[in-house]
Amino acid sequence: MSPSTSQQLTLGYAALLGAGGVMGYLKGGSQKSLAAGGASALVLYHVYTQLPEKPFYASSVGLGTSMTLLAVMGSRFRKSGKMFPAGVVSIASLIMAGGYLHGILRNTQA
Repeated sequence: MSPSTSQQLTLGYAALLGAGGVMGYLKGGSQKSLAAGGASALVLYHVYTQLPEKPFYASSVGLGTSMTLLAVMGSRFRKSGKMFPAGVVSIASLIMAGGYLHGILRNTQA
């Protein structure tokens, strides 16, 4: 069975965050970036694996993760005005939060 669109987007989002953490570490030696990017990617990989069996649960975890990242990186973007990485992660997090919220609402109406 091939992954759903929601799963594919979640996996891409996880890859973006994981790669961003590695880049932050390699470019600036930021262990916080590495830890945050890695932890976020692992949580989102868990969401990816749970979406088919437990869509409400997975979407809820994904929403919490993306909203947290939106708050943190959105604040950094407002302070620095730098599009990368804060702006890119903020935009991706906003889009994914909308997708996860849609998944939650769809599963509560079913």
